[in-house]
Formats: sequence, structure tokens, C-alpha cells
Amino acid sequence: MAWMAYLWMGAAALVGAGMTLWGGYYLVTALMSWRKPMDYGRHPASTRFAILVAARNEELVIGNLINSLLAQDYPRELYDIWVIPNNCTDHTAQAARDFGANVMECTVPVKCKGDVMRFAYRQLRDKGYDAFCVFDADNVADPRFLREMNNAYRAGARAAQGYRDSKNPFDSAISGCYSIYYWMMDRFHNQGKAGLGMSAMLGGTGFMVSAAAFDKMGGWCTQSISEDLEMSAQCALAGVPIAWVPKAVTYDEQPLTFRQSWRQRRRWTTGSLQGLQVYGGLLFRETVLRRSAVCFDMTMTFLTPFVQLASTVLG
Repeated sequence: MAWMAYLWMGAAALVGAGMTLWGGYYLVTALMSWRKPMDYGRHPASTRFAILVAARNEELVIGNLINSLLAQDYPRELYDIWVIPNNCTDHTAQAARDFGANVMECTVPVKCKGDVMRFAYRQLRDKGYDAFCVFDADNVADPRFLREMNNAYRAGARAAQGYRDSKNPFDSAISGCYSIYYWMMDRFHNQGKAGLGMSAMLGGTGFMVSAAAFDKMGGWCTQSISEDLEMSAQCALAGVPIAWVPKAVTYDEQPLTFRQSWRQRRRWTTGSLQGLQVYGGLLFRETVLRRSAVCFDMTMTFLTPFVQLASTVLG
């Protein structure tokens, strides 16, 4: 049976080497976060935004987001707030109307957030909007969010991710750990990639995608339960860089319990595996043919669940 032991040790060595290369890559990109983010300058407010909020049973929190959006340091005539209730059993739609948002009733079957956004985009794509911003219903937007996204858009960005901060970092140990995770993602992942001249990664909320970018990608086409990761891959394949705009801040509410965290992490992992299955081969091909650093980076991102599994087994 000695050969089995040697086989196991050889496999473990190969996996360990792969993990070392994967970790080394992210170490290098993280070290580039010392560079200052791009300055997009100050531009006159002229970008017309559609703000999209998918909402399911968010009656109690939707008002805080809408209030923060109505208080933007940006001309009110240049943006519309669209709340899209789906599968609700409470009064989310009425609450959104009462606070001053437009409500678009979702009339298609919904299995994931991407279904809602695809429906909303198809209703609004011919309404003359320059760009679409996406928020979760439990968020609060910084007053300068739209102004900073306008600056990025006018400087040439056609997709952009803002700074994802936390609403409740001190509510529990779980929410505190989530807050640290997002702070690290902001600093070491997105700012590090920006320091290398590469794309940030869309984070599910607080991001902007232009109508021109959607035209290149064929519209809102996500199918998986991790629509942000999937759209990041679509941007990479379409040659649409995702700008990092740290001055556009969104405050996100973090899970409080381990059960909530487990469900969310399981969903993220499933979405990563779905994305790898659909886009892994395409990203690898573009990495080789176009020598695309962005496609290579997305491939490395999709490998994260395997690195986590290998760390658990070998540990």
C-alpha cells in the first residue's frame, strides 16, 4: 500500500502548489492597493440614471433606502427610483410608493434576483437612461453616490463598482466579520486590481452599468444565483472594464447569525460553481487568445470554492 501513500502525497503536493500560486497571485494584487485610486475629476451632472431595487418582503427597510436616494446631491430630474417587488407577502409595494419611488410589479416567474433585474431592464431599456444603478432594499446610499458615479461615467467608465461599507458592524460577531470581509475586499481586491489597471468586481449592490455596456453584453442576461459574479464575467468577456469608484459609498446590512451567514455563503459558492461551469472555458480561451489579464483574473475568482475545499481537506 506504500504506492497509495506516495500517490496521496504527490496529489497533495500538486494541490498545495496550486494553492500557493493562487494565493501568491492575490498577494501581489493586494500589495498594489497602496496606489491611489483613479481620480475621475468633477463633471457637470448630466448622466441620466435608472436606480433598480429588487425587493422581496422589504416593507420595514425599503423606506430608509428610498429616503437616502431622494436626498442625493444630484439633480432630481436626472434619476428615477424603480422598486421591483417580487414574491412578496407583505406591503413592500405600497411602502415603496408611500416613500416616493416608482413601483414596477414583476409579472414573470422569479427564481433569483437576476430574473427580476432582467425583467426591469427590458421594461426600461428604451426610456433614454444612460446608466443603471443597482441597490439592495436594505441599503443606505451616501448622498454623493450618484454624483461620483456621474463623474466616473463622464470620465469614460461604462461599468463601475462603488465602496461597499457596513450599516451594522457592531451588532454581532457575524456582522462584524462580514464588515471586515467587505472592508478587505474594498481595499485589497478592488483597489488592488485598480492599482494594476484591471477591473474591479461587481459586488451585488452599489454598482453602475451603462446602457452602452448592456448593449455590448446583449442586455441583462444573468441566470445564476450570483448575478454580480456572472455579470463581472460577462463584462470581462465583452471587454467592458469595471471601474473602481471608492467615493461612491453604499452602506449594506450584514447578517447577524451563523444560520443567515451559512445560507448566504452556500448561495455564493453555488453561484461561483454555476459561473465556472458556464464561463470557465470562455474565460480561459479569451485569456489565451486575447492575453486578457481581466479574463484570467475572473478565472482565478471562480476557482475560489476549490481553494476553500482544498484548504479544508489538506488542513
